[in-house]
Amino acid sequence: METMAIEQLIQQMIKEKHITPRQKWCWRWGKTSQECKALFTRIFMQVDDTIDDFVWLPEYDQIVDWMTNTNDKGLMLMGDCGRGKSLILNYVLPVLFRLHERNVRPVHAQDLGRLFPNSLCNETYLDRLLRTSFPIIDEVGVEPMMNDYGEKTEGLNMILNAAERYHRPVFISTNLTELQLLDRYGERTVDRLAHLCRTVHFKGDSLRK
Repeated sequence: METMAIEQLIQQMIKEKHITPRQKWCWRWGKTSQECKALFTRIFMQVDDTIDDFVWLPEYDQIVDWMTNTNDKGLMLMGDCGRGKSLILNYVLPVLFRLHERNVRPVHAQDLGRLFPNSLCNETYLDRLLRTSFPIIDEVGVEPMMNDYGEKTEGLNMILNAAERYHRPVFISTNLTELQLLDRYGERTVDRLAHLCRTVHFKGDSLRK
């Protein structure tokens, strides 16, 4: 079969929704790291009026590097408390996505099993995350086990399964260490997180007053 015929066949199957194309996700928010750093700082300071003196942390450099080219990766922000992980996930990221004309809704891990507001079919936050193109989960590790048709399972595993299947970047924050993630979720999940996310380690004293 000729190459052109193969290409036409694939396009037809995509149109008929028999297969879903897997495309590399590469966004940027500036041509240089300086532009991305300025944007990150501006957003960070404007979404949190409680900040008196903005302190640039070393881990933010990695966020800026990701902003210059997402390189087909989401973000896993992990490590010590009080250094901006949740603020970045819940406030900075939604603004960055809106700049690309995409709306995202971060979900706290504790809410995975709760009903989505005004849901007409008992849809949970987990159900929404299983469908969204950009799942964002804050404080992974505090959520309870989920009941999936009578069987106990981890909601994060279900989200990552869907993300891997449909080639979606994933965004999470967690206070767990790599070993704690491995103990709770298993080797397969840790491997998928490494594939779907760029890991940024937050280390140091809390900046909360």
